[in-house]
Amino acid sequence: MRMFSPSMEPALTEPAAPPGAPPVTLRPMRAGLARMVAALRGAVAVVGVAAAITGATSPVSWAWLGPALALVAGWTAVYAAVAWSRGLRPWLVGLDLAVAAALGLAVGHLVPAAALPGTFSWVSLIVSMTVVSAQLAGGPPLSVPAGLLAAVAFVAGQRLAGGGDDLTSLLVLVAQVLIGAAVMVAALRVERTAVGSFLDLQRARAAAALALARREDERAQLRVVHNGPLTTLTMALHSGSSPTLRKRAAAVLAELPALAPGPGAAAGRALRLDERLTQVVAWYRPSLRVAADLRPVPLPAAVAEAITSAVSEALENVVRHAGTDAAVIDLTGDADAVCVSVTDRGRGFDPAAMTGFGLREDLAGRMDAIGGTATVRSVPGAGTTVRLEWHRG
Repeated sequence: MRMFSPSMEPALTEPAAPPGAPPVTLRPMRAGLARMVAALRGAVAVVGVAAAITGATSPVSWAWLGPALALVAGWTAVYAAVAWSRGLRPWLVGLDLAVAAALGLAVGHLVPAAALPGTFSWVSLIVSMTVVSAQLAGGPPLSVPAGLLAAVAFVAGQRLAGGGDDLTSLLVLVAQVLIGAAVMVAALRVERTAVGSFLDLQRARAAAALALARREDERAQLRVVHNGPLTTLTMALHSGSSPTLRKRAAAVLAELPALAPGPGAAAGRALRLDERLTQVVAWYRPSLRVAADLRPVPLPAAVAEAITSAVSEALENVVRHAGTDAAVIDLTGDADAVCVSVTDRGRGFDPAAMTGFGLREDLAGRMDAIGGTATVRSVPGAGTTVRLEWHRG
């Protein structure tokens, strides 16, 4: 797996988030580390420059200290800007270690003799921060040897200045290099594991979403077949009225071109639900006496079609199963909300015991597809009421 760099790798985004929810993202670790290092380097540079100025006593020469502080300030600004925006690039880390090595070799001209022993001068502070920052770039094969060279350069500068205590300085810097590299290697290993797990989850969610989309498509196709040609054929078997059959067959034939509409075909189109239901009532007369109270209700085409199909299925169930030739349809609502009820006084049934496709898909499935609800209330011997509701938004 490739390592992540904030300038090369985008944040991983999970595509299967619910509609309207913000996407789930997995941010690369290096981007955060680079910005953290940029901020710390800026703070260390400010502290180091302030310490250098306040501690500039003889024999420190401003001929050396002035250019060194200008180099530190300018380079830190460049380093922080690049690290913050583009990450810890290899060339940035290499130049940073070179600057630290140069400061280390010149430490005798930049720090008073009293501050040379040990690792408490402003130069040692910057060198220490540099060798640690280099390891956070995540390239141990290069950053570890380069960090050790910077440590050796600092110790060599101390020895040239006669500062003494070279071993302590070397051991501290070497420990910082090795510990920093070890921590980064462990962090990168954790990151790789996390990214792998995230990608596995991403693939699983995508596969689940695809499977769900396929199932919904299959259900939609079954609804079309069940409520269109299949219902018409059923009427042919059960209805003794050829005019009723002819009306329904003609309507199904007229609607066949709409089974595969082009992109955006229904966008912005509205239908009068009361007119569509009047047509449905006409299909079932005279074999079924339907008393209809239908108020004018304009609705989006998809909503009107779904409710019309659900009402048609409810009437078909009356014809086939209710043992009565009468039903009542009541329509109330407006363009934002609608309620349709279909009631009969037939033999009724136990809704909990019914598993037929018509109840499950042509009623509940169609209403669920448009964000509505379908409720069936029935008692054996006391009739059935189907209630369909839809609210915009």
